[in-house]
Amino acid sequence: MHTAQPSLSRQIRDLEVEVGAELMTRNARGIELTAAGRVFLDHARLALAQAEAAASAARRAAHPEQRTLALGFLSGCEPEWLPAVMHVLRDELPKIEVTISSKHSPQLAEGLATGKLDAALMRPEEGHPDLVYKVLITEPLIVVSPSDHRLASHDAIQLLDFVGETFIGMADQAPVLRSLLEDYFRRSGIDLHPAHRVEYLWSVISRPLAGEAPSIDLVLGYAKASTSPLLNLTSPIGQVKKP
Repeated sequence: MHTAQPSLSRQIRDLEVEVGAELMTRNARGIELTAAGRVFLDHARLALAQAEAAASAARRAAHPEQRTLALGFLSGCEPEWLPAVMHVLRDELPKIEVTISSKHSPQLAEGLATGKLDAALMRPEEGHPDLVYKVLITEPLIVVSPSDHRLASHDAIQLLDFVGETFIGMADQAPVLRSLLEDYFRRSGIDLHPAHRVEYLWSVISRPLAGEAPSIDLVLGYAKASTSPLLNLTSPIGQVKKP
């Protein structure tokens, strides 16, 4: 941090005095955030993100002739959705520079909040009050298993079929889907603890869940404060439909 320890300690004490709460505790294991410190950190990160987004918006407003559009895609969605997005933008493409990035949904939300992305196809992430989500499609959850698994021959999978099976859950990079799954099993009275967690799956087969399966939205996300004319929902980017 290029700051001497005494100076850093004094700055932390001054901050705690200004805030009116202890933000850190010091013990034999080192320094830990207090409950107040964790809350303050969340708000501080949001404030920094908003400041960065404001600077980005100001630069764009100062140079309106430089038309760019930075799009983010939830990893794995590009093959299906990128052609659809490019199709609706076809009339604008000669006039703008389009950049594409593929990331996990929390990273896309962070990119929108900091102004690094103009719009993204993602999950509706919580904790970002300055983002707007337009639902593109609601997807029912399905069961994914090895193609030679005993349940692969079923037309639909009953919840009780999971009992005794090795369950592979979603990694931390997919918090919206992970939370949805955990709530679904909890409400169904099934105590299911993932033996592993993964991001991607290969050599698998999918089957629908029997009964009323939970669903998850794929949304077009953008920042409320965005000044990009291409994000007006009457303009092409707002008209993306399911491929």
